[in-house]
Amino acid sequence: MNKKLIILHSNGKLYFSAVEYLCKENGIKYQHIQTTWFKNFIKLILKKQCSNCSFKNSLKSFLFFLSVPFIKNKTVIYGTAPYDIRFLWYSLLSKKNNFIYHTSHYKWENDSESVFNYCCILPVLKNFWKRKLEKIKIVGVTKAVEKSLKNILQNKNIYQIYHSINFKIFYNPRDFKKEKKIKILFVGRMVYEKGLDTVVDLINRSDPQKYEFTFVGDGKYRKKIEYIFERENVKYLGWITDKNKMSQIYKEHHILLNPSIKIRGWEELFGIVNIEAMAAGMIVIASEHIGPKEIIENNKNGFLIKEKDVDKIIEIINHLYENRDKMNHISENASEFAKRFDIKEISEQWKKVINA
Repeated sequence: MNKKLIILHSNGKLYFSAVEYLCKENGIKYQHIQTTWFKNFIKLILKKQCSNCSFKNSLKSFLFFLSVPFIKNKTVIYGTAPYDIRFLWYSLLSKKNNFIYHTSHYKWENDSESVFNYCCILPVLKNFWKRKLEKIKIVGVTKAVEKSLKNILQNKNIYQIYHSINFKIFYNPRDFKKEKKIKILFVGRMVYEKGLDTVVDLINRSDPQKYEFTFVGDGKYRKKIEYIFERENVKYLGWITDKNKMSQIYKEHHILLNPSIKIRGWEELFGIVNIEAMAAGMIVIASEHIGPKEIIENNKNGFLIKEKDVDKIIEIINHLYENRDKMNHISENASEFAKRFDIKEISEQWKKVINA
């Protein structure tokens, strides 16, 4: 294993926690490099909001960009969506390095699903991408990603590795029989596609004597729904990144609601908050998107619903409110299932791919 590792991504640092853990356990030096250095730099110049931007990081990423042809004998993990034009440059790293492409995209047969669409040059890009993907190691986040890639490539170096969590931080055995009210939690970006209108509709139609709601997150959609935070049974905690604080919040709540809505180029491709909540013994109710479908077995370790189906959510939470034994059973199943995503287990899977 190389003693130096580089993680290239636009803004997905949290997706590589198992790789970081592997490096720390094996004395490997690693660094994160953002590929969006130019866009971040412009935001800084224009003084636009950018929580992950700094002149120092932009300069570091720019200098790395210039040095790409000269880098060798490193392990490089590169995560980006299909047909990103920057791949033309960063894939040069595959010539002299142990290069691994990381993706959560699962519709490789359907090019229209890519968030990058460069019109007239797209056919050229697709051809370049496919030729490169035939020759490099690829790690897909879900089994659906792995299957889709194998359908279009002859590459034998295609692997599947889920995102990870530190199970010990979140684990919390439950007994829902002791709870008078059911506390429902939303965690995530506050944008339309995260299904916030569904949560608001649920609040408006729920009995405040039975259910309390908490929002964790921030984003442009917050202003549209923030009137709901004034309700007596609703709390807004803002954006929280500290995993220990989030662990405590999970332990204080009973149901995680993740009612995402598909838009062009995006759906819930995994959902780390789902497995964090499951490890904490919470009951997850999520839309039937590709990620949750690989995590949740409906009515056994959580619930899958159709988008915007508030009636079904109400049916589920009312049933759980009246059946605490059922809540306990699903909670135990959820915690047990979440163990497979523990950071130690996932880091070992990464080790095998890196050393392959």
